[in-house]
Order: sequence, then C-alpha cells, then structure tokens
Amino acid sequence: MLRFFYRKPKFPVLCDVQGVLIGARTPRELSEAIASIKLPAGEYLPFIDASAEGWSLVVDLMTVSPLTFKKRWTKKEVIAVFNGSQTARRAGLEYPLSSLSSKRFDRILRDIVKLVLDANRSVEGDRIRDGDAVRF
Repeated sequence: MLRFFYRKPKFPVLCDVQGVLIGARTPRELSEAIASIKLPAGEYLPFIDASAEGWSLVVDLMTVSPLTFKKRWTKKEVIAVFNGSQTARRAGLEYPLSSLSSKRFDRILRDIVKLVLDANRSVEGDRIRDGDAVRF
C-alpha cells in the first residue's frame, strides 16, 4: 500500500522508474500502477506533480515524500524526462518543445501523463496478446 508523508502531491503526477514512466491522475491510480510493477529496492524515485514540485518515492517504505533535492521542475525539464524515457521511445512518441510560453505547467504535465497512460496501456495490451500477463 502506498503512503504519503506529510501531504499528498497535486495530481496528476509523473514518476520515473529508471527510464520507464508511470503516470497517474489520482492517488488510487498511482497506488495501482506502483503495485503492478517491480520496483528497485533501496531507491528514491523522482516524482513530479502538477504544481511543478519535486517529490520522491521511497521504495523501501512505499512512501511518497516531498523531501527531495530537486524541488522545482521547469516545463523543458519535464518534457526532456518524457522525451528521453523508454516509455516514449517504445511508443514512438515525442512531446513538442514549441509554444511552451503559452502553456501552463499543469497542462503540459496532464498531456504527458495522458501520453504515458496510453503508451503503457498499449504495451500492456501487446504483452497480454503475446501471452505474457505481466502488467506494466
């Protein structure tokens, strides 16, 4: 079960699990996504919430915490995380860097989380069709 230390992040959120992205629009969706994959023990995984605040997932405690070294994320940084991820490469996706000044951070993150969720559903569907029941 996933816990939140001190307070909850502002959803949607994006988590980088060693190059594979997890996106969630609600705490329940996040808990289900985290429970469905094998996490690296002893790690602190970076999180980004809709207010551009940095968070950490402390894997050993299964706790999301606002205590992290990277407290603020920019639009370009979150797009770079997505574009450089295995999730985006596998799905053949790239978020455009154009017109960033006219888009709010929360909108960009919401768009990226939707792309991640769609990409992960597509991969999951491919794995189930191939007979591999491992969730991603």
